[in-house]
Amino acid sequence: MSLAAPLLPETQATDTASRAHFENTLVEVFSELADLFGNPRSHGQIYGILFASPEPLTMDDIAARLSISKGSASQGLRALETLGAIERNASTRTATYAAKLELKLLISGFVRQRLIPRIDSSKTQLAGLKPLLASLPSEHNADYQLRLKRVTQWHDRALRFLPLAQKLLDTASKFPTSIS
Repeated sequence: MSLAAPLLPETQATDTASRAHFENTLVEVFSELADLFGNPRSHGQIYGILFASPEPLTMDDIAARLSISKGSASQGLRALETLGAIERNASTRTATYAAKLELKLLISGFVRQRLIPRIDSSKTQLAGLKPLLASLPSEHNADYQLRLKRVTQWHDRALRFLPLAQKLLDTASKFPTSIS
């Protein structure tokens, strides 16, 4: 029976530096994506550190590794949990969190929690513009009507497409996937 040799200090330092680079890069990638979709960068950082970690992390671990306050960590964890992007395990004395690794779950949560409610709320705003057309300068009335018609068509298409996309994502998330 052979025993593995203990790691030398320089090997441990290289492993630690590589792990830190791996984590920092994923934190930055997800931070940028969060910002792109109008979410706080800290939410992306939290998801990134959880995504990078092979083991679940506590809120204290997350706050310390990202150098953010526990309040920011708590708020971000709640938001990510609501989106369905992370899992919370409260069976231990201190709750731990792990990232869900499926893109379709992230997209599904974003569509359900953010996109559909915003598109729904804009329906009233667009409806309120139609009576306003009569009070706009008459020389551009045809242009205004065309623009309102166009944005209303886009809106109607989105309202028809998003529930279908949501159903497809929900159905797809029920099937097991494998890492290849």
